Formats: sequence, C-alpha cells, structure tokens
Amino acid sequence: MKNQYFKFLLVFLGLVFSTNVLAQGVRLSGMVSDQFGPLPGATVLQKGTDNGTVTDFDGNFDFNLLNESSQFIVVSYIGFKSQEIAIVPGKTNYEITLQSDLNQLEDVVVIGYGTEKRANLTGAISSIESEALEGKPVANAYEALQGESSGLIIQNTSSKPGSVPRINIRGVSTINGNTPLIVVDGVISSLNNVNPNNIESISVLKDAASSAIYGSRAANGVILVTTKSGEKGKAKFSYQTMMGVQQPTNFPNFAKSWEYATLRNEALINSGMAPAFTPQEILEFKQNGPDVNWNREIYKDMALQSTHNFSLSGANDGLNYLVSLGYVDQESMFKGPDYGYKKYNARINIDKKVNEKFKIGARLSFARNDIKDHAYFEQFIIEPTMRTPPIYNIIDQDGNYTLVSGSNSNPLAQLMEGGTTNTQNDEALGNFSLEYEPVSGLVIKGVLGGNIVSNKTHQFRKAIEFAYPGGGNNENSVTDNYFRSLYLNPYLTATYVKTFADKHDLNVLVGSSTEKFESEFFGVTGLDIPGNDHGVIDNAGDIQGASGSGDEWSITSYFGRVGYTFDDKYIIKGNIRYDGSSRFSSDKRWGVFPSVSVGWVMSEENFFKPIEDIVSFAKIRASWGQLGNQDISDLYGYQSLVSSGSNVYSFGGVGASGAYYSVSNQNRTWETSTMKNIGLDLSFFKRKLDVTFEVFDNLTNDILLQLPVPATYGLGQPFQNAGSVRNRGWELSMNYGFATGAVNHSFNFNISDSHNKIEDLRGREFINGGDVHTILREGYSINSYYALKSDGYYNSEAEIAEGPAPIFVNDVDPGDIRYLDRNGDGKIDYENDRFILGNEFPRYTYGATYAMDWNGFDFSVFIQGVGKRQQWLRGEIIEAFHNNNEGPVFERHLDRWTPENLDASYPRLTVGSESVNNAARSDFYIFNAQYLRIKNVQLGYTLPADVMENIGMESLRLYLTGLNLLTFSPLNDLGVDPENVGYSGRVYPVNRVFSLGLNINF
Repeated sequence: MKNQYFKFLLVFLGLVFSTNVLAQGVRLSGMVSDQFGPLPGATVLQKGTDNGTVTDFDGNFDFNLLNESSQFIVVSYIGFKSQEIAIVPGKTNYEITLQSDLNQLEDVVVIGYGTEKRANLTGAISSIESEALEGKPVANAYEALQGESSGLIIQNTSSKPGSVPRINIRGVSTINGNTPLIVVDGVISSLNNVNPNNIESISVLKDAASSAIYGSRAANGVILVTTKSGEKGKAKFSYQTMMGVQQPTNFPNFAKSWEYATLRNEALINSGMAPAFTPQEILEFKQNGPDVNWNREIYKDMALQSTHNFSLSGANDGLNYLVSLGYVDQESMFKGPDYGYKKYNARINIDKKVNEKFKIGARLSFARNDIKDHAYFEQFIIEPTMRTPPIYNIIDQDGNYTLVSGSNSNPLAQLMEGGTTNTQNDEALGNFSLEYEPVSGLVIKGVLGGNIVSNKTHQFRKAIEFAYPGGGNNENSVTDNYFRSLYLNPYLTATYVKTFADKHDLNVLVGSSTEKFESEFFGVTGLDIPGNDHGVIDNAGDIQGASGSGDEWSITSYFGRVGYTFDDKYIIKGNIRYDGSSRFSSDKRWGVFPSVSVGWVMSEENFFKPIEDIVSFAKIRASWGQLGNQDISDLYGYQSLVSSGSNVYSFGGVGASGAYYSVSNQNRTWETSTMKNIGLDLSFFKRKLDVTFEVFDNLTNDILLQLPVPATYGLGQPFQNAGSVRNRGWELSMNYGFATGAVNHSFNFNISDSHNKIEDLRGREFINGGDVHTILREGYSINSYYALKSDGYYNSEAEIAEGPAPIFVNDVDPGDIRYLDRNGDGKIDYENDRFILGNEFPRYTYGATYAMDWNGFDFSVFIQGVGKRQQWLRGEIIEAFHNNNEGPVFERHLDRWTPENLDASYPRLTVGSESVNNAARSDFYIFNAQYLRIKNVQLGYTLPADVMENIGMESLRLYLTGLNLLTFSPLNDLGVDPENVGYSGRVYPVNRVFSLGLNINF
C-alpha cells in the first residue's frame, strides 16, 4: 500500500510540473472597463488555456495568442459577469465592458417546498454550496459541514468509524430534543447516509420565517439537502478518489515509570501508609524500565482510509439524470482483527419532462454501513489503560497478556482475542414526484417519499484464556439484535407565481402532508458456546433472554405561504402550518404555527445611487413566527396503558401476578417556540465583499417536563407543559473576493453566539448526574454545572483552623483544596455551598476559509473553532490515583503541592479516603475548552484544458489534503480533545488525516 502511495505521489508531481509548449501567434491588446471606467486587475485568458494576462492600472491588456488553440478570449473580474469574446480575424484591439454580477442575489436558494431568489429572502437562511464539501477526507457529510455556516454547531466528538457528530442550529431552546430536521430531496431523513459527492447545495433554515412551513418538525431549525442533477450537453462521467492515512492525536502525557513510583510513595506516605517502592526499585525503573503507556498500546500508529465515487450524468431531450456509486473504507485505530467501517452508496436521480404540462421525477438512494468493532463496552476498554501504571508490561516476554494488580482482564487481550461486533445498517430512501402546470405560473406537485431502515447487529464475545491465574472474561456469549423502521411522507403542493405590471411579484403556496413512522425491535442473547467457536444463537447452551418492542407515530399537516414583492424593493411574506400529532389526545392534538417576515432592499432606492460604488446592495429584514415541538420519547403518555407482571403485588411476602395502569396526562400539548429575527445583508465594492448580520430571540413556552409528584401517587411522573426557555444570539458572516495580478483570492468568515436561560420551571429545580452534577434552575442556562468553588489550598494548620471545614470528610491537611463558603455558615457542604459554573455548550463558534488559485494551482486553508466553552473532567483522565487505583499519574501531577511548592497546579497527592476532599465536585476540575483547529488544508493542481483535450478528458485535478492538522486549546496538555462532550476521557481519539485525491471528468 505504501508503494502505491509513493507511485501516486510521483505521478502527481510529474503532471504538475509538466508543460505543453505551443508556438506564439497573433498579439492582442485592448481595455477592460465597466460603466464607471477602467478595471485594473481583470483577467484576460485565451479560452481553454492558461495563456493570458491581467489588465494594468488603466485597464489595458496586451499578450500573444497561442496557435492551435481556441480562438476565443475569456475576460473575468471579481464581482462581474465573465465574458467570452470571439477573436475576429485581422482584429487585434478590443474594447470590453463587463457587467456587474449580482449573481449571488440572482442565485436560487432552496427553501421549504420550493426555491427563492436570494435577493428576495426575508428569513435567516445560510446556503452551503458543493464546493465547500469537496476534497475533505471525511466519512460523512456532517463532518464536512463543520464551521461552514454561522449558527450551525457541529461537535465532532470522535473519529471512530461510523460515529455521527452532534448537530445543532442556533443553540438550545428547549429541555427536550434540540436536533434539527434534516430533509434530503424533500424526504425527512439523515445526513449520515448521503454521499457528500452527490450534494449540490445545503440550505440551513434558522428562523421561523424560513422554517415555519415545516411547522412542528422545525422548532430546532431545518437543513435542506439537494442532490445533484445532470447538466445540459453530452453525458458526463466523473470519478473521484481519495486515499489517506489516519493518525490518532492528543494522548495524555503519562509520567515516567520512575516518576510514578516516586509519586506513589509520596501519596501513600501522605495518606499514612507505608511506601510501595524502595529507592533501588525506583532507580531500576529509571535505568531499565519498563515504561509502558497502556493507553497508547491499544491504538495503531496509523490506519488507512479511502473513498471512491463514480457518477454518470447528463441532460438532453427533456431527460435529466444522475447515476452515482460510492464506497468508503475506513480502518479503525483500535488494534484487532480488521476493525473498521465500510459504506456503500448508490443513487439514481431522474427527471423527465413528458410534455409542456407534465414532469415526472424520482430520487432513489441506497446506503449500506458495515461496521466491525470489538465486543465490549468501549469506555471499559479504555478505562484500565488510563489507570494502569507504566511499571507493568501489557504483554510479557513470552507474548502472554498480563494481568496487573486489581484487574482481572487486559484491554489489549479484549481487542485482539475477545470477539467482535458486526453491525449492518441499510437505508433505502426515495421519492417519486409528478408536476402538472395547467396554466402558466401554476404548478401542482405530488410527492410520495419515505425511507426504510434496517439494522442488524451480531456480537460474538469470546472467552479469553489468560496465562495468569485470576483472569476474567471467561464466559462467551452471542447477542443478535434486529431493528427495522418504515417512514412515509406523501405531500401535495400547489404553487402560483405571477408578475403583474413588471413590478408586482406574487408567490403563493398551499399544501398538505402526512408523516407516518413505525418500527420494530427484537433481541436475544445466548451463553455457553461450545468450543468458543461458531458463534450463533443456535449453538448457545443457555438462552439468557429475549426482548422486543414496537412503536408508531404520525403527523398530519396543512400549510400555506404567501409572498409579495413590489418593484424588487419591498417584500412581505407569511407562512402558516396546522399540525396534528399522535403524541397528544384528540382535544390537544392540533396546533397552529404562523410566521410573517418583511424585507426592504434599500439599495434600490434613489438615495443610494451616489454610494452604489461603495455599497452595491443593502437589505434589512425582520421576521416573527411560532413553531411547535412534540419531540418527547413518551409516545402514548396522554392515555393510561394497562401492563401486567408476575410480581406486581405481595401477599404474605409472596409475589403475585397482577395488572396496573401507567401514568398519563390527557392535557399535555405542544411546546411553542416564538422566534424573532432581524437581519442585515450588505455588499460592498461591486460585490467584492458580502456581509450578513443576524440577531435572534427565541422563547419556548409550555416545555414538556416530568415534574416531581408525591411518592404516594405510585405511578411515576407524567409529562406536563410546565417550562419556559429563552435563547438569544447573533450571527455574522463575511465573504471577500479579490485578485492580485493573475492570482484570485477569496476569504470567508462566520461567527455566531447563542445563550439560553430558563425563565420558568414553576419554581422547581432539577439536579442531575453522578460524578458531574448539572442543574435546571430558573434564571440560568440549561444543564449548567453545579459544583463547589475552589479557593486555593490550605497551606498551613492555621489556615485550616481559620477556614470553613468541609463536613463530608473527617479532616483536611495542608495541601488540600479549600472551598468557598457560599452561605457563610462556617462549613462546606454540597447542599448549601454549590455555585452555578457554566456549561458544556459551545459559544462563539466560528469558521474561516482562505482560498486562492493561479495558473491551474489552487490552495485553501480552513480554520474552525469555539471561543468559549467549559468542560468538567472527572475520573482517571484528571485525578491521580483515582478511586484508590494504583494509577494514573500524568506529567501534570509532577507539579503537586508540597511544603516547598505552595503555588502548585495540583493538590497534595493522596490515596483512598484521604482523597475525598480533593476529589469533591468543584470547579477545580472545570476547564477552559475553547479551541482553534486548522481543520483542513488543501493544495491542488488542475491540468490545462488543452492538455486534457489531447488525452480525451474534460478535466483532471490532483490534490493533497490534511484534516485536523493542528489544534490549539488549553486542554491539549491534558490529552483531551476540546470537542469531547464527555467528562471521563474514555473516548476514541480524534484523528489527523493526510490524503491524496484525484478528480477526473470525461
């Protein structure tokens, strides 16, 4: 494989530095200008070649034509429409006038159940084009979107094959689900199974004006995905491939074995115990080891990944088609028997114009995900690698897996010998559409869409034979799980678009839709497989148990939209949706969700004419609307269900069978989010610089909560409409394009922030969690950290005597953490002295891309990050000798408190009960998790068009790309990735990827 990469690199470099020399011919000259005068820096090229020049300060150009090449010149300039001009025989001087290009305003943006000119948008919509996704060595489209849109928050918490990032639009507005609605070609689905190479554009709908047409499904925003179609002309065949190498990043820095032994002795002595190591043993560790980083031992140094995509597309005689096949192969970083992820994609997009009135279409796709993984809980494989001291070998000199003190297993043995979990996930998605235009401007469209998901998991956990006594994992098992779901979404729309008297534009949409979902699950586990081989349920000696379930829900909706624009200056739009959900009783089932928005294109007014060279476009817009949310796990809680069991009652101490009712609430109904948005769109310097700024305010009322009930009630906690949350924020995005000579540059930047506050919980508060506590309290953000606040260390017995004493320990000693006495009662306790100390949700999320191209070369760098975030870390990732284990000890623990080191970064080292005070839940373990990541860097070369023509290709581009190259974060020193939203550090690492890519078009 390495030889293949080397050969590929040689071919890449050879093609980049090859030249095609042609004789020079006629000399051309002239001037390029716009309506206001000469344009310096405009590019003038002979079509199909890199031969040409740029205009000077006075807009003049002068260059020689190449013989045997196209007899056309192409003139281009940032912010203007390119012109193609035929070279007239005998004419050598040309006066060329370029027209201002407001193409971004003329672009059509996909919105709910239709499209809209960008200039007429009044809602908060971000559009992401396919170019933003190209060349990124990622396994799913979610990762490719990270940092590409303001307000779109994607947290890539793991690079584990098959993992899916967390996704959110404009922060958190409810205590229930905050995941946005994802619509692929009109069908509600997921991005995970969409081939990024098939995506034409993505629209992110962020406010009520843009997303209210989806009603109850859109309270958390909407992501609309449009896949590619064919282009007019002859059939086009494309092939894209990337081959890359993954490397794990950001491991914790463990102390050396002799340092560990020294600190272990210190901790034992501080805790009133005898030291464990003699000076001679410590010296032996320093000179001869062992010095084993168990955490590093379970991962490979590198793993390969590759992608391949084939497509055939075209459009001719009313037929538009795209056929695509894709393949992803990503090896796991875990050591073991071929762990990894394979994805197979197939897609057919076809539209046929039957006649002037009828058009039919279909979007069909299939994706298979095959994941091969270990057979254990991942966090419990990683956990012992963090806790095991480096004085132990993970494999002994005879090649046996070791068992260290306090453990009955070996994580490397579990990976290599402990069996596998094979998951097969299939998704078929499609829609069939029929369009009928009975009169000009009126289009009636019917769509039948849906998807089928099938998930099958087979786990064979093998018994492990350890050479050492006391080994666990000595029982094998087989588990088979099967899940299947069917989602159907037929809808019908009628759209009428008409322009009256050249100034009045009317757009009307009415429609209805139905959503129906049903699922089923079945699982069974068997133990005692004879011979530790042939792991199928039929070979199990003991069937442990079987389980099964089924769910279904539905939504029926009616919706409408009216838009009116006068003279391309004044815009008003209204949406309304009427939703009925099966999650509510018939009396509370239906909800009405309206929105209204307005826009004013100020730059179309006469008073803007004097500054149109500076401000090319200006529009202010505002929206108000309401959306519903019914995203709770309890599908049938509005009615009491009868359940039966074998030990429902007790008579004389003996269990008896019986039946009982479940808790219910017939009055529960929709959560309602009221959204307000003000936006400003500006363009400067003849469309070179575009700026968009948004401010939003979302208030969600009637949040569905499970409030506490008296224990005597006996039936649990029903969902009630009992909460209110306000979420406010802003967004800024900028795009700037310019040219320096023959080099074109572009820069785009986006940043956004949101902050939520609980306004009403009916006076209640909820404290959740174990090692990490979060709180829901009026006046604070959802799931805020709730902990003691540290106040340095006790440096002397006198300070201990003077300071407040924690009541959850017997005593404290110098070097222990001191805590603030919040209520001033002279003692520290969790009940009265905890503070609210931030939360894990990211703020000030940003992304920036710089790109340039010159003479066939292109280069881009993409930076992404978070300006503010807190991460509470607990357990072995941060504490020395956590939970009375032998380890861990990290390099950070070397700077611990001693009588000679009062200004230490870590308290005195202790073990067992002596550690209770320092391990208390406090802000000592809450860290700054902001970061800046060089997410993607790409260097490419596109061969000249005349070279391609000679070898029978349309285009060929080769490129090098790097993903997750560098990360700057305060958490780096701890070995924790700043996107990790867990607190234990027991996660698969985020990988760095280096790839070679090739794009070919025929």
